[in-house]
Amino acid sequence: MIIFWIIFTIYLLRLAFRYLVPWIMTRTIRKMADRMKQDPYSDQNQSKKEGEVSIRIPSEDEPKIDPNIGEYVDFEDIKENKKPKKDE
Repeated sequence: MIIFWIIFTIYLLRLAFRYLVPWIMTRTIRKMADRMKQDPYSDQNQSKKEGEVSIRIPSEDEPKIDPNIGEYVDFEDIKENKKPKKDE
């Protein structure tokens, strides 16, 4: 009886990987493509004439560096003299 359940489980997994997994993958890819079409900065959504250029200038209030990244530490490289001292 155990052998039957093992074979049955393997058969169900094969069916799932053959039909269910590709269906889930195509569905996920379609959702991702729909999200990309809704991107406001995408060139596909904006109707531009050929040769027209648009430039996005950040405002003065917008920080250039994300404050959540961490603390910036300024450092200097120091050259060390690695020559051994002679004992005379």
